[in-house]
Amino acid sequence: MNIIDIGFDYMKIIYDDVVYSLQKAGGVSVMWSQITDSSPYPATHIRYSSADENVFGKKILGHKYEDQSSNAMILKRYMNVKRKEDHPFLFHSSYFRYCTNENAINITNVYDFVYEYYYNQPKDMLHKIQKKRAVMHSDGVICISESTKRDLLKFYPQYKGEIRVIHCGYDTSTYFYEEQPKENVILFVGSRKEYKGFGYAVDIVKRLEDCKMVIVGGGAITEEEKSLLESRIPGRYEKAGYLSNDELRYLYNKAFCLLYCSDYEGFGIPPLEAQACGCPVVCQAKSSLPEVVEDTAIFFDPAHMDKSIDDIMKLYNEDFYKSLVEKGLNNVKRFSWEKCKCEVYEFYDFILAKKGLK
Repeated sequence: MNIIDIGFDYMKIIYDDVVYSLQKAGGVSVMWSQITDSSPYPATHIRYSSADENVFGKKILGHKYEDQSSNAMILKRYMNVKRKEDHPFLFHSSYFRYCTNENAINITNVYDFVYEYYYNQPKDMLHKIQKKRAVMHSDGVICISESTKRDLLKFYPQYKGEIRVIHCGYDTSTYFYEEQPKENVILFVGSRKEYKGFGYAVDIVKRLEDCKMVIVGGGAITEEEKSLLESRIPGRYEKAGYLSNDELRYLYNKAFCLLYCSDYEGFGIPPLEAQACGCPVVCQAKSSLPEVVEDTAIFFDPAHMDKSIDDIMKLYNEDFYKSLVEKGLNNVKRFSWEKCKCEVYEFYDFILAKKGLK
């Protein structure tokens, strides 16, 4: 369905842009900006002055918005939203808040369950409580993968509302294939938190002795990471500084492969960006990654690294390499932000129809 076929002229839409005040960039902000920036109907955004520090938050200044800058940061993150509305309206929050007005039809995005699996400090309980409360008060929940949906049903089996899996997309105007000679460069893109498998990536590069590792994003290299790199691949790594999207596209296009070694992902956009640029992906067959790449990547198993290295070495076969590039280029055709947006708006339509409002 095309976006222009969907309209809610009679239904008020409130977008809660709180995520723009919680991060300067990131996958959640990317998806939220794609859903809301070109919405096909009038909508009001709840924003905060600190949203101006977010790459995507700056864009919402062109929309109708309500400035909530007076609210303290800690309060706006964890407090639910109270509104005086006399008629039904859609309330869609970017990050685990819900509206307490009885006329609100609450929609919540659920991206992953990283906190539930990997973060167990007392301070992390607030996030878990906030997420659960938002989900349990929602008429509809959008999960970004079937993997995330399975986790939602595992952690909140009592949830009886509607669940819709809507995959992320990638920026097709930025990431595309530019056929050029490949270099012996292996990419590691994004966060290097423990579950992201940075150590696995270093071990793989160590075994591919003619390759250099280029590390993109994730902040400055820590002393612990530097010690790891120096002990295992001395002189064969480089930390890239800030890269524009065009510079990252160039790097994807010339790289030998992308190592995406994470133990857990709600979705994982970098593999799509890489494949769109003709860069083969090496990843684990865990969480959402098999769903995203299907049979178009090389899967490795840290428990069987020798066999995994043998599989990765197949990339040195020219015919195999070309076939994997082609598979990746075909795989990414399944995903786009346009498709994502249309499915979100269709979900609104479905929820409204169930409530007799369509």
